[in-house]
Amino acid sequence: MIKFFRKIRQRLLTENKFSKYLVYAIGEIVLVVIGILIALQINNLNESKKEQNILNASLNSLKLNLQKDIGNLNDQIEYNKSVLEAVDFSFRIISLPEYDDLPLSKFADSVFDISSERTFLPTTTAFNSMESGSHFQWIKTQDLIQSIYNYYALVDKIASITIQNNQFVKNHMEGFTYNNMEFGSLLPSTNPYSKKRNPKLDNTKILRESTIFENALIGRRFRANSEIEVSKDAILKAKELITTIDDYLNVNN
Repeated sequence: MIKFFRKIRQRLLTENKFSKYLVYAIGEIVLVVIGILIALQINNLNESKKEQNILNASLNSLKLNLQKDIGNLNDQIEYNKSVLEAVDFSFRIISLPEYDDLPLSKFADSVFDISSERTFLPTTTAFNSMESGSHFQWIKTQDLIQSIYNYYALVDKIASITIQNNQFVKNHMEGFTYNNMEFGSLLPSTNPYSKKRNPKLDNTKILRESTIFENALIGRRFRANSEIEVSKDAILKAKELITTIDDYLNVNN
């Protein structure tokens, strides 16, 4: 093809047809420019397709992260429900006469459940990868971008709440039970000489006479209920986001 155009150019110059040669040269330049533009367009299409494939993979990974969050949030809800059951049983211990003089072995599990800790941490591997790779600029729908950021702001808040609640447990539940209650009769193997000792502490009496413990129970109940509600909200938001991502992928594939 190049030889063909060269021969035409040489023939026009030989025949001294400069005006025709000029028209030809301009036409050749136009063809070259058109070829370059076509090549650039093809390259842009290839880049766009490559970006779309990367974005699709990232969004599918994000869906997997959301599904994992849903499972962890459900576990968090079940944990807080067990805390509420333990709190309710503890309220009965300190309030109802039939629980007077109850041995620790009968309510130790409830005390331990109240004093237990559990932290929720959102799964952010896909989100972090999308941010570091600037994948959000490839998303064509601003609503989807906003929904993603709103969701991760919410679960970050929940993670912070669980950390605060764990600190509440350390400060108000663990400290009280370790400093005021007697565990030797419950765990005799921990003290090889426990049979030689007669515990003088009355655990139920300690709990029943302590406004500190009752206040801690009220705080624990409030925090567990609050955590359940925000976890349910996050699960709903995660499911809605999965649906939004599916709709986006269906339209843009």
